[in-house]
This record gives sequence, structure tokens and C-alpha cells, in this order.
Amino acid sequence: MVDHSRAGGTTGGERAPVHETEPPTYEGLPVIGNTHQLVRQQDGLFEAAARRGDVVRLRLLGIGDFYQVNRPDLVEQVLVEDRDRFRKATMSQEDLGDLLGQGLVLSEGDLWERQRSRIQPAFYMDRIADYADAMTAAVRDAAEDWAGSPVVSVEDEMKALTLRILAESMFGSEIAYEERGIPETVRNLQEPGQPAKQPVARMVPKWVPIPMWRRYKRGIREMEALIEDLVERRRAQGLEDRDDLLSRLLTGTDEDGETMSERLLRDELMTFLFAGHETTATALTFTWLLLSQHPSVFDRLTAELDAVLEDEYATFADLPDLEYTEAVLRESMRLYPPVPSIPRETTEDLTLGPYALPAGATVAPMQWTIHRDERFWDEPRSFEPERFAGDDGDRPQFAYFPFGGGPRRCIGQQFALVEGTLILATLARQYRPELVSDPDVDLSVSITTRPLDPIEMRVEPRD
Repeated sequence: MVDHSRAGGTTGGERAPVHETEPPTYEGLPVIGNTHQLVRQQDGLFEAAARRGDVVRLRLLGIGDFYQVNRPDLVEQVLVEDRDRFRKATMSQEDLGDLLGQGLVLSEGDLWERQRSRIQPAFYMDRIADYADAMTAAVRDAAEDWAGSPVVSVEDEMKALTLRILAESMFGSEIAYEERGIPETVRNLQEPGQPAKQPVARMVPKWVPIPMWRRYKRGIREMEALIEDLVERRRAQGLEDRDDLLSRLLTGTDEDGETMSERLLRDELMTFLFAGHETTATALTFTWLLLSQHPSVFDRLTAELDAVLEDEYATFADLPDLEYTEAVLRESMRLYPPVPSIPRETTEDLTLGPYALPAGATVAPMQWTIHRDERFWDEPRSFEPERFAGDDGDRPQFAYFPFGGGPRRCIGQQFALVEGTLILATLARQYRPELVSDPDVDLSVSITTRPLDPIEMRVEPRD
């Protein structure tokens, strides 16, 4: 049993004394600090830095001091207790601002509260149940496609599937998803900035007209034109008796009875299209990887599916009985959190635990290290879904926070869990994954966690 009170790092090692007033520094190179390590192997950098203490200072080119937070109670201080003393980090605004604008991910203060209150009803569980039919239909089509595809790139497959589900939940199942060019438009916007393809160029400011950023800005313009067209068509069709997300965004009001502006509507649709599908796809990608590496877990998973599902396809009504299936997904997100850290920025001088931090400092609660910390998890690098099949015991609340925490916890958490569980249940009921590519997966752990190279799998039909 883990002793949550004892000291010790993510992988052991010496800890800095708690009486220090400044966090320890994980040393890098002159001028560029730890930037070269961030480009080459982010996960290795974060884990090595975590051995130095619960709060560790890194130095990153273009960002300056970056404080990595590796202890649950300090995460709670940042995200809950002292949340008014932090804002969204400048690095997040610079990375995502031109894409997501003032959507829920990046907005602050009164604007964020108004938008959250407008949008929250669309993600109540009874509303998610309405979207579940579109989820089940999309997964059924994917399962049939896999019958003719003995080897698949699992990340590409999961991105395509979660994007279709999200688009049909947002715009309605009659959207003509392929004909509208949604997959191609989203792909054109995603590809230029992928860290796997452009690790050094991403450090170049976006105002510098290098080819990567020109393609990225062109992709934003194409996506904005697509969203504008979809909104105009929906308004022309009428909003009565419609239960998709777009209709709810168009009709939802804040506490003053006001609907959102055209610009905010654009920002929220962009936010849901990108933040809403890629993180779920990432979680499922690593779930398939782990299942291919752990056949005993897969066997237990399929035993539950065979016992619960009446036919080949999981539905919303099956979810209460798919406890182990959801536990598999949650354990995958522990080992490979889709968002590996949550950068914030201090608005004033403050103390975080025993450490003094200056105003304007970038402070990042780190899912990647805390989810793998032996202080909070037995055998933290083992894939053991049983951890989530029962009581969490005395584990700290923020020992596990793949969806963030506090008032700004991801609004789509329940949507993602329902979607991920239905996808996993339906596909695992019919197919057994077998890894074709190299089992040693190199990772990008930046804005999202993702494999640097394709993960190819042979999907064999189960007997």
C-alpha cells in the first residue's frame, strides 16, 4: 500500500529541503536552458526534473522560468484554493489564441463565467444521452470498416472517429460530414503545427512567415469559412425542435438573457472541434496500445463485454454495467494523460507550499509526473485498471486529474468518458489488437500527449 505521507520523487531520488524559499532548478544549458530537452524528449525532462522536488524551476527559451508542480495538494492550491491568483498562461495564449480565441479553454473572469453558464446545460448527462445515438452509429460504421482493414494506424482511426462523432453531435447527424469537407479542413489545420513534424520551427514566432505558419493561418481561414457556412445553414433551417450542440449554442442565454456574439460563437465552435475530439482520440490511441501489450487485461475486458452486451454494439443503456471497460480507459489516461500539464500564470507574488514565486511566473500542475508518482500509486508504471474498479481509498484528490480540476474542470468530461467507453466497448467486442509497429513509442508531451510516429496495429476479428 502506498504511504501518501512519505517523501520521494516520481522515480525516487533526493528531494530538496522543504525550508527553501526558492524552488530548486533543473539545470540546462546557457541561454537556452532546458529548451533542447523539451524538444527532444519532453516526458524524460519532466520526470527527471520531478526528482528534484515538488516544485522545480525550468528555463525555456521564449517562456523564461517555468515552474513544474509535482504534488497533489499544491495542484489543488493552484486550481482551487488560490485560483483567483492565477490566470491562463501567456504560453497557452500564444500557442492557441489565434485558433481558439476567447473560447472556454482560454477565456477568463466574467466572460468565462457567462460562457460556462450558457454552455453547461448542453453537457448535462441527459443531453449526452441524446448524443449517444450518433456515437453508437459512428462506431458501428468504424467497426464495419475495420473488417476490411487488417492493419490500421490507430491514432488516425481514433481521430477520424472522434471527429465524426463530435461533428455530428455539434451539427446534427444529417450534416453530410464527408461532403462538407470537415475531415479535410480539420486535418489541414492540424498538420502544420504538429510537434512531430516541426520540433524546431514551432519555436519561431507565428508572425514570422515561415511555411509552417503560413499553412497554419490558411487552415484557420478555411476552418472559419466552414463554420460560418454551417451556422448560416442551421439558421436558415430553423432552430426549433433540434437537440444538437450548435442549436443550443445559438439559443443558449446567460443570466441576463443574452445570446453569444458571432465572434464568441466562432471561438466556442473552434474550441469544441479541436479540444473536443483530439484529446479523446489520444486517450483511445494509448488505450489500444496498452491493451495490445497486456493480453490478460484485454481478456478481462472482453469477458465483461461478452457478458453485458446483447449484440456487437454498446449503447448508452449499457454504460452502468461496463465498469471494467471504463476503468481501462481511466487507467490509460493515468499513464498517458491526454493533456500532460495545465499551465497557469501568477498574477502577483505568492507562496506555493514552501516556495516563493514571483508575479508573472508560468506554473504548471503536471499530470504526467503526478500520475506516475510512487508516493500516490502502487507500481505506478504498471497498467492495472483494477485501480479504478473500486474505492480510491486515501489517495489525494489531485493524484489523478486528466480533466483538470476546480471550477475550470473540462466541461466535456462526461461526454468524453461516455464516448470513449462506447468506442472501446464496441471495437474490443469485435476485434483483438496486435501491435505491428515498434513497441517502444517515442512521445510528444507538449500541449497534448501523442506518439511521434504512427502506431500500427493488426485488428483481428475475435471468434
